[in-house]
Amino acid sequence: MASKAKNNDFTLIAHRGASYDAPENTFESFDLALELGFANIETDIQLTSDGRVVVIHDSELDRTTDATGLVAETAIAKIKSLNAGLWFEGPDDGAGVKGPMAYPEAFVPTLDDILERYAGKIHLHLELKSKEPELSELAHKSLEKWGWLDQSTGGYESPGLTMTSFHFEQLERSIALMPNIAHGWLVQNLDKATLTAAFELGLSGIYPNASKVTKKQVTDAHKAGLSVRTWGIADSKPNLHRAYRSGATGTTVDWPAIAREVIEAI
Repeated sequence: MASKAKNNDFTLIAHRGASYDAPENTFESFDLALELGFANIETDIQLTSDGRVVVIHDSELDRTTDATGLVAETAIAKIKSLNAGLWFEGPDDGAGVKGPMAYPEAFVPTLDDILERYAGKIHLHLELKSKEPELSELAHKSLEKWGWLDQSTGGYESPGLTMTSFHFEQLERSIALMPNIAHGWLVQNLDKATLTAAFELGLSGIYPNASKVTKKQVTDAHKAGLSVRTWGIADSKPNLHRAYRSGATGTTVDWPAIAREVIEAI
């Protein structure tokens, strides 16, 4: 099963893994995405209080673990002891384990855990989620250690690597460290000022919210030499349709298996 849809060059990126079907940002979610045929996987990284890079989306631990508090104020030893699956209930229409307690042994991985486990297997879309200046440098060291800087970049080929962030300053730091790696800016809207800033920094892509993207915006971005893929599909099939028809090359989505069926029906 391929992650492409119809004859259009539109790639579905498993957002935090197959996060509709398994606990987000865990081995279980990433493994399931691969099993379903999605080798493009997006994930988020932040820093612990003792400077370790961990894979988690929220700045707080509350939603996806059995603990409370800020990731940035919690040491790695504590985070590695947490359960990241007890909160998750597998949906009846999901592709993974169904029902409560579906993934009772899931944990919060470090970036090194992910890079080691999936080296040579996926195209990783790695979001610099938090704002600490040292996050980019520490991520770079791990990517170099595990050989990811030699991967394909600038598209969706697997294995591969694309760096992303909402924070322009993080992209500045990251592109200075990894100039040969594709970088994309996550934004709400595509406008002239945003396109100009992205072009001047030397980014390869710009990634707008799917609910707001238009064909003209995508065309303007392409004229500026920037690739476009979207985010923010949430649970909205209309947002998926909008992204698909905009001319974007792909999107992140929590439910890639269902999204593939939706697009095939368009």
